Amino acid sequence: MMIHEKPVAIITGAGSGIGRAVAKRLSTRGPVVLVGRRADPLKETGSMLGTEGEDWIAVPADIDAAEDRERIIERTIDTFGRLDYLINNAGLGTCAPLGELSERQIADLISVNLTAPILLTRLALPHLLDRGGCVVSIGSRSAEDPFPGLGVYGCAKAGLEGLARCIANEYGDQGIRAYTIHPGAVETAMLRSIVDEETLPGDMVLGPDDIAAQVERFVLGQHDEPSGSAVVVAKN
Repeated sequence: MMIHEKPVAIITGAGSGIGRAVAKRLSTRGPVVLVGRRADPLKETGSMLGTEGEDWIAVPADIDAAEDRERIIERTIDTFGRLDYLINNAGLGTCAPLGELSERQIADLISVNLTAPILLTRLALPHLLDRGGCVVSIGSRSAEDPFPGLGVYGCAKAGLEGLARCIANEYGDQGIRAYTIHPGAVETAMLRSIVDEETLPGDMVLGPDDIAAQVERFVLGQHDEPSGSAVVVAKN
């Protein structure tokens, strides 16, 4: 099996928004594995990065499905022989107060935003241990200060802080680092499905690359925060 000479990153939710911006930055460091539910947006992201099969591969997958999580890791190792960075970015946003959410909606919010990243990280761990790798999870400022209607979403995203601390405490002495980023409002399709521009003008929100830049700093170790930390990135 060929082992690529450069670091390899898995990025979930890579078909748009923050995930696409992260892919653009990390692809300058090594190959990226683009994960998302739909193939076409992943291919569109990949077309910005270089040569398919060398600089990137697309793995259409639902991170909430066990067989898909296994396939993500298998494709990565089969293609590049290593895994250095896992970026847990994919998420599900449903905007409604707690009392108006169904049990199914609550279960889905917790599963996609928290349980699935934990289980994907678990599968990635043996390969990250080989490389002294890094896990960065994209949370939400709603984890600390939930916008009305995003309370349960914020609960799930808050759990990603626990995941980072878990990794830091249990595997830090083996070289793995982990962090959580809690973005404020970011100009994405998900944001605009919840808040229109009249309510929240574009000059009041972050761009996806603002978050991608912090991801890059974490994976490269160009920061002061200790492993296990959570940071808020928001407009002043």
